[in-house]
Amino acid sequence: MHGDGSVPLKRLLDRRDLGLRAVVLPEGEPPSVRWAAVSELRDPAPYLIGGELVLTAGVNMSTAADDLEAYVSGLVRAGAGALGFGVTPVFDEVPPELVERCAAHGLALLEVARSTPFVAVGRAVGALVEEGRVEEVRRVSEAHRALVRSVTAAAPDERVLATLAGALGCWAVLLDGQGAGPRLTAASPPRALGAEVAELAERLRRPRGPRSAKAVLGGDEVFLHAVGEPPREQGVVVLGRPTPLDMAERAVLGTAVALLGLLSRGASAAVPGPLLCRLLLDGAGAPDLAPMVAPLAGRPPSPESGPADTAPDTFRVIHAVRAGRGPAPAPADAAAALGTELADPGTPGGEAPLRAIVADRADGAASRGEGHTEALDALYRRGWLGAMSRAVEVADLPEADREAAALLFRARAAARPLMAREREDPLEAAIDPAAAGRAATALLGPLAEETESAAMLRETLRAWLARNGNWDRTATDLGAHRNSVRYRVGRIERDLGIDLSDPEQRMRMWFAVTRMPGTGQG
Repeated sequence: MHGDGSVPLKRLLDRRDLGLRAVVLPEGEPPSVRWAAVSELRDPAPYLIGGELVLTAGVNMSTAADDLEAYVSGLVRAGAGALGFGVTPVFDEVPPELVERCAAHGLALLEVARSTPFVAVGRAVGALVEEGRVEEVRRVSEAHRALVRSVTAAAPDERVLATLAGALGCWAVLLDGQGAGPRLTAASPPRALGAEVAELAERLRRPRGPRSAKAVLGGDEVFLHAVGEPPREQGVVVLGRPTPLDMAERAVLGTAVALLGLLSRGASAAVPGPLLCRLLLDGAGAPDLAPMVAPLAGRPPSPESGPADTAPDTFRVIHAVRAGRGPAPAPADAAAALGTELADPGTPGGEAPLRAIVADRADGAASRGEGHTEALDALYRRGWLGAMSRAVEVADLPEADREAAALLFRARAAARPLMAREREDPLEAAIDPAAAGRAATALLGPLAEETESAAMLRETLRAWLARNGNWDRTATDLGAHRNSVRYRVGRIERDLGIDLSDPEQRMRMWFAVTRMPGTGQG
């Protein structure tokens, strides 16, 4: 299948069951079609959008030279891919005058046998288009997977560039951020990229410059994309090939650019799953990586869904910690139980929880949380106490990460797995998030500052409130001595001028620590 979703006409002609015969095949690029359209209008051109195999039995066709010229030239202007002429009952053969006009205008002409219904031709075109689309999904999915796994190579950035060049059938160059020339190359690029490419690359390196550009170099179309984010030094990846990139190929390029940007920050030591998990959860959202998330998070690409289909894939974030005092459970075991490769194991001592991204279920049970509750219970039996966010799209995974972190506090206090509410909470609906954030910042006072000390006190306050003031459990959750917890809580009371034995003050502080901007809701 071609990048525009069309299929070569030759594949239709190869279907012996259809009995199609090529009468005119123009020279040059082989013709292709995207769908079939049956029309007996004298002038069907106004009703075409391009790429059609127009099927007619010539019911209203005039064989006058001027009429046929208008008919064929109209199809060509409308972008029709080919014309299929059904012989009998009106004509016993394809009119020679029509053959002449199609040859003159370079329009492919097929003879459709009397025994072949037009609907069979239409179904065959649709089946070939769908077959090509499924193959495209498979090819693109393999390209994304190959790119992700390239980061484990000894020279990951070099491997990513080579994988990109192989997947897109192009040459590739990675320019450094100083304008000193190529840092890496793949698939034999030109010796000189030319002044136009150099000028565009310089524009892409600017902090407020564009992120991508196109140029022409010799017989190739050239695509440039900035790598990395300001204020860090930005490189530029340059690709070239004779044909444009289609949408799926641009998605592959986006994945490669995101990975090269990540590698430029020194993240090459991690394996793909943890690396991507951190990239998706700790950044400002990484929609460029969306095509690779579904298969790695436990959902294979669905060939049954059409291009205009539907709702985008959604995912959930899980935070989990050890559920008891026994031997530490293996993070790999937890990831396997969840059916995902996108898992960040956290730290062995438990200071940072295990985090994982799982695909949302596509059945009715998902909206009720049934399948995900079972997953949390299965984790618990394996020694992990977990909390799960609501379903979100890829761009919103950082927010889901904060929600799961907030829920984990409550899960530890309740000593049972927790899952975010799917139904709207009427109390939450009545609270304006922006106003709540401002109120939380005001209530926390010095604890809202962006300092290490303030962050430690906020974490202590939240853990202590979630444990209903239990010193020992709070100390266990924080990995601190109970006397340290007592000191911190006393300091919080002094700094804020409050008495945390007052339930009203506890309620106000819980509101503040769960609604301070960037912390997620509890």
